[in-house]
Amino acid sequence: MTTPPKTKCGYVSIIGRPNVGKSTLLNRLVGLKIAGVSPKPQTTRNLVRGILTRPEGQIVFVDTPGLHKPHDLLGEWMVHEVAKSLEEIDLLYWIVLPGDLHPEDAKILEMVKKTTKPVFLLINQTDRFPKPALLPVLEHYSKEFNFQELIPISAKQGDQMDVLIRKSFENLPEGPPLFPEDQISDQSERFIVAEILREKLFICTGEEIPYATAVEIETFQEREDGLINIEATILVERDSQKAIVIGKDGAKLKEIGRFARVEMERFLERKVFLKTWVKTLPNWKKDPAALRRLGYQ
Repeated sequence: MTTPPKTKCGYVSIIGRPNVGKSTLLNRLVGLKIAGVSPKPQTTRNLVRGILTRPEGQIVFVDTPGLHKPHDLLGEWMVHEVAKSLEEIDLLYWIVLPGDLHPEDAKILEMVKKTTKPVFLLINQTDRFPKPALLPVLEHYSKEFNFQELIPISAKQGDQMDVLIRKSFENLPEGPPLFPEDQISDQSERFIVAEILREKLFICTGEEIPYATAVEIETFQEREDGLINIEATILVERDSQKAIVIGKDGAKLKEIGRFARVEMERFLERKVFLKTWVKTLPNWKKDPAALRRLGYQ
């Protein structure tokens, strides 16, 4: 009677300052887009978990909001979410970029130094920078902390993902899988479609608008004809922002909805009927009751 091979299983938290590629890396590792991505920082607000299952075991990746100096209750909650993600992990990824060292990274380094778990330093966007640009970053951080691994990667292109996954399994504890092997996230479909719509808001609107918006899914149900009916409310802080999101004759809102629907259908693998409204909820980012209502608790 042969003994079944021992498997590895554990949680890996992904941290870094805003816009360094945390969500892109999560999506790449699990093989499907479950976290919103845009060129604008602070797209991610919640902890988003993605699950990778291989013969050697299972990894639960935790994408976190970008670490930044908070300016309101929402920002404070996001920073708290990052701290919470470090409480029960088995491995930590810290993503930095080549080039100039950023002041926020010095603050993150102090957080990293407090962990007792293995830490991988990932230098992202190697597809955009020549190899000589990596050397100062590697040299600086290798002197600051005893990282378990220092791995240059391209989350966008997928470079070094096989190395990253192999070394991650090597550093995780033995244990059975925590989730079914065909599950790629513990987030609900309702949550992910809300993130898809919010991502399209980030991409399609101007600089000030994305940070003032939130999305509530009012209806998510399958119709008898198999089509998924989704009704969503986009919340903004001021009426002037509402006008921008709607656009002239509703053109901007239609554009956002069109892009969101296409991606929702790709994710759900079903046809989607999407209906959206825009409402003003003054100063919701500073209102504890509004934040609880929107799930930022």
